Amino acid sequence: MIPTKKNVDLSLLHPRFVKRLEAFFGDPRISGRVRITSGCRTYAKQKYFYDGYKNRKAGFNLAANPDRRHGPKALNGVGIWRGSWHMEQDDGFCYAVDFGLCGNGIKKWEVNNIAKEYGMHPTVKGEWWHHQPRKSTEWFDAPALAHAGVKEEVKEPVMDWAALLRYHAVLTAEIRTNPIRRKERSDRVKVLQRRLGALGIDCGKIDGIFGWGMKHKVRKFQRINRLTVDGIVGPGTWGEMWGDEPLS
Repeated sequence: MIPTKKNVDLSLLHPRFVKRLEAFFGDPRISGRVRITSGCRTYAKQKYFYDGYKNRKAGFNLAANPDRRHGPKALNGVGIWRGSWHMEQDDGFCYAVDFGLCGNGIKKWEVNNIAKEYGMHPTVKGEWWHHQPRKSTEWFDAPALAHAGVKEEVKEPVMDWAALLRYHAVLTAEIRTNPIRRKERSDRVKVLQRRLGALGIDCGKIDGIFGWGMKHKVRKFQRINRLTVDGIVGPGTWGEMWGDEPLS
């Protein structure tokens, strides 16, 4: 169990990173004293933090521009990493969390030293809380994992793009007769939330719940794109979100 602050999303963390976090929080020196205060972010959430950082009156901490590219360059000459490490990357995973103290008897420097044993380093100058398992193509060494009996899977998971396309086709067919609307709780609502986040509309934690807040977000998307503003994700709204041809 990884302890988190309310509404922290860890669903897109790389599975190897999750293993390290689980072992770290199972360490008796850490258990009950530390929790995660920030995890995965959509493009929209990162933009929210970046805009708040640029606006000095908002008093936000340093936040990366979600549109920047950095790190080693790919064949197209562009950095392989995008925006912030908290953001979903091109491989579909996130690579950063923020820690916060929630108990007595431990200091920030101690948290950092123990985290390094589990292959998680504070990589942003002046931010003791920001931790990553990697900063480039290589992962940080994690010597404590062996002592904890944790075996790491070093082979990178492969995204099954064909399966994703099939799933998208299934959802598209469903929406023809069964639009997504308020009160629904499902995986397809999670897909909707992530898609809106990628399009710049922050839906908060990806929880699969279509409440009033989600309805307002859908209506916002519909207004921006000059669609019927009803807060229901039918064929026209769904197609616009993905750049599909209008569905009949």
